[in-house]
Amino acid sequence: MNRTSLIILFSIFALYGNSQVISNDRLKEAFRNQQLIGNYYSGYSLSVNANQINLNELDSALGFKNVLIKKSKNFSAQFVPVSFVQQYNSKLPYDWNNAPMIHAKGYQNVLSFGIYSKLGKHITIQLMPEIAYAENKPFEQFSQQLGDRAWADYYRFLNTSDIPSQFGAEPYRKIFPGQSSIRYNFKSFSAGISTESLWWGPGWRNSLVMSTNAPGFIHFTFNTTRPIQTSIGSFEGQVIGGKLEESNILPPRIYSYYNGSFLYQPKNNEWRYMTGMVVSWRPKWVHNLYLGISKASYLYHSDISNPLDVLPLQGFFGKFRTAAERTGKKSSMGSLFFRYIMPKEQTEIYMELGRKDISLMPWNIVQNQQYRRAYVVGIRKLFPTKQKDAFIQLATELTQMQAPTAELIRSPDSWYTDPYVRQGYTNQGRVIGAGIGTGSNSQTMEISWVKGMKKIGLQFERVRYNSDFHYYAFEYIQDFRRHWIDISTTFKADWNFKHFFASAQFGIIRSYNYKWLIVQVDPNDFFTAGNEFLNLSGRINITYRF
Repeated sequence: MNRTSLIILFSIFALYGNSQVISNDRLKEAFRNQQLIGNYYSGYSLSVNANQINLNELDSALGFKNVLIKKSKNFSAQFVPVSFVQQYNSKLPYDWNNAPMIHAKGYQNVLSFGIYSKLGKHITIQLMPEIAYAENKPFEQFSQQLGDRAWADYYRFLNTSDIPSQFGAEPYRKIFPGQSSIRYNFKSFSAGISTESLWWGPGWRNSLVMSTNAPGFIHFTFNTTRPIQTSIGSFEGQVIGGKLEESNILPPRIYSYYNGSFLYQPKNNEWRYMTGMVVSWRPKWVHNLYLGISKASYLYHSDISNPLDVLPLQGFFGKFRTAAERTGKKSSMGSLFFRYIMPKEQTEIYMELGRKDISLMPWNIVQNQQYRRAYVVGIRKLFPTKQKDAFIQLATELTQMQAPTAELIRSPDSWYTDPYVRQGYTNQGRVIGAGIGTGSNSQTMEISWVKGMKKIGLQFERVRYNSDFHYYAFEYIQDFRRHWIDISTTFKADWNFKHFFASAQFGIIRSYNYKWLIVQVDPNDFFTAGNEFLNLSGRINITYRF
């Protein structure tokens, strides 16, 4: 594909318009790269549902002719792509942003397919279910060797979130509505009901408020379909209100006692209402800068007592808060982010800064009081090669979810947990935000050869899981050797050929001190062998466009 074709491809690719979309995180990376080399419309921030790929316009650019089921003056229907994803983990679960897949050992797969139809000029309907299956083989859980106090500390997190380590003991089978929606589209806006996956913010591997880590949930949406031009710059955005569900998986050892009390505290099993918004602004004075804000809040639906509870306006009214906000029945979080691209240098830098206990507004950053914050920061650079339209890509991203001070760790209320809405910020057992999970930190680097949608490369990653629990549970014995750390090397390849697009990866993961367990021999020996595993992980996604 020559340079002119790529310009057409990715420019049209971006116009969501009134056509069908699929969710694909790998193609999201191709968007970013093409924007850096000037082959993609620079007005798009790629921070508002950048994972949603428009297919009608892509077909037009590639010269594909879709198989039409039916076409008339006021109605048309066609097939959406068929996608089959397969994944295998040899010893332990690994990786994230794979919804509707689960945290599982062994083989699992997801099949998606469907139809898209257009009624008249404004109404579109897309039905794209996802069928998931997982062997869900047993694997090592939190160890009995850690003692009753460690289990009591562990339950401080199990009782305030719904993030099961394993999804039951049987094979997992489930049908999700997937990337389905009913929309009314007008000018540069769209409104409707959807279960599509969402991604807010500039992150590549993690996003603090909204990512593709959890299955899509049913929600009302009002969003832009292209940047809105104003006298101070262009804007993109989305407002949603939806329903979150729990996993219905009980934690382990629910009948355990500590200091005369049961560790397990049953949760309120009613569904939660979630509302959120994201806005991205491109100032007209700095064309390559994008500034944004994302916000989310959630509460049990029976606690909605004010019309403002159904809107993402928490933090805007200061002392004029709703009863649910004043009494702690409504949990909220938010982030501020920026993305700056440098086309001449073919480089981008970005950062997302979040606050957990309140929807972050600019005036909530500068203060003396410590608060639970997190951040994602990254840089991406393309180096030209002698091969036409081919580049060497270097991308790095750091994510910090750990509480910033010892005082906050000693009173654990981490990201995605909540003492009142005790399923936390989850849907069907998966965190809706950063897939590494509460209290975790990660460092990721990827070096690869890229050309258009094709890519071959290596990813190196280090993840330290739930440091909030680590310090909370083991500070009293002054044993800081127990960090549970995964170090991985993953080979990645993306390739397109005619109507096929394939993504494959194979990773080798070394887990150290798995589930914070070490062999306690000498407390002064920091080289004591921990609970180690060598895990092999592979995944392949084949998509066929009719």
